[in-house]
Amino acid sequence: MSRGLRTRSCLALLAGARAVSPSVRYDQDGYASRWEENLMDGLPLADIVGDLGSGAGRELEGKLRAAHSSAALVVNTFGPWRTEPASLTLGGITGLRSFQFEATCPTGLGGIPPHLDLLAEGILPVAVESKCTEWMETKLAVFSSSYDRLRPSHGHSPWFEEVQRLRSTPDQYRFLDAAQIVKHALGLLERYGKHEVRLVYLYWEPRNPDKWTACRQHRAEADDLAARVEQSNVRLVPLSYQELWKEWERQGPPPHLPYLRTRYDQEVTV
Repeated sequence: MSRGLRTRSCLALLAGARAVSPSVRYDQDGYASRWEENLMDGLPLADIVGDLGSGAGRELEGKLRAAHSSAALVVNTFGPWRTEPASLTLGGITGLRSFQFEATCPTGLGGIPPHLDLLAEGILPVAVESKCTEWMETKLAVFSSSYDRLRPSHGHSPWFEEVQRLRSTPDQYRFLDAAQIVKHALGLLERYGKHEVRLVYLYWEPRNPDKWTACRQHRAEADDLAARVEQSNVRLVPLSYQELWKEWERQGPPPHLPYLRTRYDQEVTV
């Protein structure tokens, strides 16, 4: 069922992209010819390119062209605030002074560090891991032995306890990429120490999620992990894009919200 959900979701997202940008030609796989065509007008592209070009995800070399791109989703959603984040509200947090797409948070273990889709800083730092349709495919939780070296510094943290638990049951979650979230949290612990941080797990789902078993299970898995680590100073906040947009509507919608609604708020028939 999850494979069918992802295929149908990609088609729905392609229809939404064509609706907001009828002059852009997407191929049969949902890719525009140029990544710029897959972003809404008026974004501070120089700053965004600087962020994405410095990351390890190689977003500018293909991924950003897809109608179902998670990178395009997060850039289209937050791009208008890239240079002026003061009015941004994210997961109930305000007072943000700066943010960056594709921000790195090294764990201190070497290798490629965790890359956050967005890291906003203010009195209370807020990190975002964004998913579009990626969560609809199963991933086992895998941690290398190098993570054992974090025991002296982070062994007291519920997040380190999750490393041990998920090693024992790597298939604990079917849809949630728990290992990735845990690695992000460990990077945030390394960067901010005991400072309170919000790690927002921001995910897309169709307008009719209750019609899909996979959507309900994915939500339950995210909530379960959040409950397990709730005593940490790095607090996990699962949030759908639809919930985020409703939050913005209550506070006074930003000018680009109609674009986001038209493009991404899509129903996927069962």
